Amino acid sequence: MKNKAIKGFVTHFLCLLAFSSFSQTTYNKDSLISSKIADLTAFWKKYNDISNARPSYESYAVIPELYAIKSIDSVSIADYQKKVNDAKIARLKLDIGLEGSASYLENFNPGLNTDDNLLYNRRFQAGLDWNILSNGIVSNRYKQRILKNENAIHSLKPKTKIAGDEYIAISHKIIYAFNIHKIILLEKRQQIINDKITIANELYLLKHLPRIELLNIMQQQVDIGSMNQIYKSYNDQLAMQIDPKTLPKNVLPLFDVDISKTFTYSENKVANDSILKLQIENLELSNKPLNDIRLNTQLRYNYYDLVTASVANRSFMSAGVGVFVPIPLGIKANKSVVTAQAKLLEYQQKELASTNETDLLNSFYEFRYKLKQYNNFFEKRKRYEELIRVERVKQKFGDYEFNPLAALNLLDEVLAVDVELLDLQQEMYLQLLDINAKIPGSEVATFIKPYKVDTLKIVHEKTNKALYIWSEAQTKYTPEFIEEYVRLNKISIAIISLRKDQANKAEAITLFTKLNSKGVQAELLVGNNKLLSAKDPTTYLDSITNGIDLKLVSAIHLDVEPHVLSDYDTNKDKYLNQYVELLKKAKVYCTQKGLKLTVSIPVFYPEAILKEIYSQSDLVYLMAYEHPNAEFIIRKTKEEFGFDASKTVIALRAKDFKNRTECEKLINEISTTLNTSKFALHDLETFVKLDEQSVIQEK
Repeated sequence: MKNKAIKGFVTHFLCLLAFSSFSQTTYNKDSLISSKIADLTAFWKKYNDISNARPSYESYAVIPELYAIKSIDSVSIADYQKKVNDAKIARLKLDIGLEGSASYLENFNPGLNTDDNLLYNRRFQAGLDWNILSNGIVSNRYKQRILKNENAIHSLKPKTKIAGDEYIAISHKIIYAFNIHKIILLEKRQQIINDKITIANELYLLKHLPRIELLNIMQQQVDIGSMNQIYKSYNDQLAMQIDPKTLPKNVLPLFDVDISKTFTYSENKVANDSILKLQIENLELSNKPLNDIRLNTQLRYNYYDLVTASVANRSFMSAGVGVFVPIPLGIKANKSVVTAQAKLLEYQQKELASTNETDLLNSFYEFRYKLKQYNNFFEKRKRYEELIRVERVKQKFGDYEFNPLAALNLLDEVLAVDVELLDLQQEMYLQLLDINAKIPGSEVATFIKPYKVDTLKIVHEKTNKALYIWSEAQTKYTPEFIEEYVRLNKISIAIISLRKDQANKAEAITLFTKLNSKGVQAELLVGNNKLLSAKDPTTYLDSITNGIDLKLVSAIHLDVEPHVLSDYDTNKDKYLNQYVELLKKAKVYCTQKGLKLTVSIPVFYPEAILKEIYSQSDLVYLMAYEHPNAEFIIRKTKEEFGFDASKTVIALRAKDFKNRTECEKLINEISTTLNTSKFALHDLETFVKLDEQSVIQEK
């Protein structure tokens, strides 16, 4: 019995010892993990402002300088051709068709014939020939006009500004300049990776980080190293050719291309018509009928050494005229040739213009596609900024959901997007080079214009947006988080709700104070359908506003919904009339308190009721839910906008959209079509989730 007791004691002691050892090991492991997470949090604090950084852009004036040609020889091939033609014209002016001629003829054993006193041993002739038509003075005048026309044609054609080595040199400068800034961003990414990868590996060994997360970080490191090597090796190769001091220090500015002005250069109709007219005139000059007729005059001195001794040697002058006309002359045929060749020239000119236009359009659309991608990545960056801002708030206020490793990954994503933005901007500059090369004689300054992605892309930022903030969101998110979200999304009105039991009144009061200090209007939302049957709603309204400084409140917002009552269809008129009476009493209450009255209603109330609602309310929020279609919403809100567009606000809810981009696109479309600036978002919590979902989809 005693042995069993001793044995049991020993067993119990050993169990306690083992448990103590296990607890100590567990404690040490948890402590080590906490230490590593604290290190990651310190790195986050070190780098988290990266998302707020904005590149410094060069002035717009540097763009033309980048594409300027600094050629030593300013003479073009057209200039050389003109010199050749001018020399030919000068020669033709001297050539009036005169030719000197001389001939000597020796006869061997001519024999005797007394009947022919011209039988001679030898003959000598000298004289002048004057060609008047073909190959003569008239023909030479035609040739002079043709050469002068060719000079005029060359002068009308623009000089080629970018070609060959110049094209390559400019493209190298563009890529080199952007690579400098991409390398800087990659070095920042590398710093973040270097700081977190060792700790991430230790957390993995401690079984606190999934292997896939560690592999993702290692993949990021490989990608960064590869890109860095590509950009550096390219710049190293060009270091002997390009002096970095001659390049802009800051990032090259954004720009857009005015396609209409590029076509003004490529489609110089006046010049093209003049060229065609001169080419046809040259055809007519080349096919003049006189060019086929030879007319020449001769003047000769003749000397004959006669065979007979009885007759003295003879010498005399002679003159003559020669005419050579082809049969048939072919005047009509020549005209047909000229007409056919003129039509061929017209066709070739149109075909060339069409080909040039197509090539130019292709380059322009490629540029615009890159610009579109730039806008998309810019929006992507803004979503990452929002997620990082959320993490910053979580860390600042000790939220248990803060994950420093995930937050550092978001910073890496922002820097990766910044590299993509530089890549796309580089492609746009190369496309501009291609466009410039396809328009000889053009200057890029004449068809580019400044571009700001904020003002063009985000049309809806000019809108006055309201945001519903339900009581659950006030509990879930801190006032600091809500204030920063409101500021980032440019919310001008916050609609803050209270629970029916007013359990969240303290949170609401803090939020009213916080938003008021930031210049954001706040409406107090009252949503109790029992008010429809209340004889005096002021009692309930007094209880709601009790303890709230109404100087912080701009309006009472009634979210009373008779249409959701179970017997609404059978008692529609009754409930709607009760609703109108409630509005009248609430309006009196608000006037006494110095507040406005705003309401939320569906888009299907009858016209008579709408008239009463608009007469009592300062703002009417139309709940345009379930159908995120601009045409549908515009059609369903036509009556409301007809009563008073200045009082009408269109409310959209997050759950109707796949991502934030869809929502903003609809806001832009409705804003443009209805010429309205008033929108409301339903609600804070669901829109935060929609923003997070948008980023996940982008990944």
